[in-house]
Amino acid sequence: MLCRFILLLAVLAIAAVSSACAQQVIPAQEVAAKLVAGEPVYYDGVIISGDLDMRSLPAARIYGPLAITNSSLGNATFSGVTFAKDAVFWGSRFGNVSFENAVFLGQADFANASFANCSFSSASFAQPAYFTGTVFRDNLSFEDAQFSKDAFFSQVLFMDSVNFNYSNFASYSYFTGAQFLGDALFSDIDFSGALDFSAAKLARQANFFQSRFSSAFFSNSVFSGPVQFGMADFSGLSSFGQVVFADEANFNLARFSQAAYFSEAEFQGLALFGLARFDDIASFQSARFDGDLNFKGSSISTMLLDKAELAKSSRIILNDTDFSRFKAHWNEIEEHVVWDPGAYLALINNYHGLGWSADEDDCYYQYRSRSQAGKDWSWSKIIDILAWLSCGYGVRPSYAVFWSMATILAFGLLFWRGDGIRRSAKPLHEPAEESRLPEHATIRNALFFSTMVFLSQGPIDFLPVGKYRYYVILEGIMGWLLLALFLVTLGKVMIR
Repeated sequence: MLCRFILLLAVLAIAAVSSACAQQVIPAQEVAAKLVAGEPVYYDGVIISGDLDMRSLPAARIYGPLAITNSSLGNATFSGVTFAKDAVFWGSRFGNVSFENAVFLGQADFANASFANCSFSSASFAQPAYFTGTVFRDNLSFEDAQFSKDAFFSQVLFMDSVNFNYSNFASYSYFTGAQFLGDALFSDIDFSGALDFSAAKLARQANFFQSRFSSAFFSNSVFSGPVQFGMADFSGLSSFGQVVFADEANFNLARFSQAAYFSEAEFQGLALFGLARFDDIASFQSARFDGDLNFKGSSISTMLLDKAELAKSSRIILNDTDFSRFKAHWNEIEEHVVWDPGAYLALINNYHGLGWSADEDDCYYQYRSRSQAGKDWSWSKIIDILAWLSCGYGVRPSYAVFWSMATILAFGLLFWRGDGIRRSAKPLHEPAEESRLPEHATIRNALFFSTMVFLSQGPIDFLPVGKYRYYVILEGIMGWLLLALFLVTLGKVMIR
């Protein structure tokens, strides 16, 4: 009997707990009636059945505070409604919902909420707006929305396309760690406060065309689709450090008024900065480029491109580019800079201004080589070839040394093999053992004679005979020219 009584108590307790745990169902009409009456609305963990349509609300205004948290709602319409107090929907789950043209005079808290198709088009947020951790399952629109205070979208999951075009963020905006599985449209937006887009992941296209940023931080973000920042204006510090651009990254006509950091960024597609303007430092240090890097027609104050990693087929396009300082060693970029005479001359002047003499010489040598290769056969091309062979266009003293040694050796062998020199009748200051040498010159004598002729100091111990007298004149002329080239080239290098 006692066992049966205990069992009955247990069943009753379980039933009581189950009843307490069951979610309360509230008709949408009841909620609407409280809102019309201006009463405070507080619900937590309930199910609101039916559609909640507030378009017929008197004066289109909710005067009391509204809090529906951790609850489930069906379709809801708050279009054109003004929320005079705080509106809290923390953790709630919505069906299709519209807040178009809604005005939130108090805080708007949608953190950890969940929406199906949703629209906040032309909505206005006078106080901070919280969407942290929210899930938007279908299309979402914030087009032309106004955020007067901080806007929090950190860790938000956008499962379909999202449209923020023409909206205005007057204060800080946070999209840290947000995930965009559909298109992300942020065109023509005013980000008057700092934008934190770090560690965000965007799976499809991202469009920030013609948007205006004060300070923008995109560090560690991943753009899996094409990204468009064309005509964007970055008036403050901008950071794209360690960002992955898996597709084309378009910054054509963008303007960076302060420092722009792309250090360690990874460009797997085209990197387009045509006609862009960098008024301060632009850092691409240790960045990686799998496609072309295009700065055609851009204006650059200071470019840091040292230690950048470029794929074998990657090109750096600097045609019509105006830059004051371009810091990248020539041996790191020489195989990638697209041939353009103006670009090469600008790089030569740049290296001269930086005091990087070796880079200046190497760039100049490449410039002359490519310029020569593009010429038709003419006296100009022949002179260029002679300048290349003799002294490396005036920046390779070793070339003149090589040809000097080759000339001495060639004429020495010529004099020796052709027996073109004879000992003079009365050699001066000659040791006794030398007086016993045969009249004909040895290879050592011929090389000595050739060296002295090359230096324009022919020895009187030996005299050329026959046609070899003219060879002496020719070697003397060549020696004078090569020595002059060597001294001029060496002087140019040493003076710098």
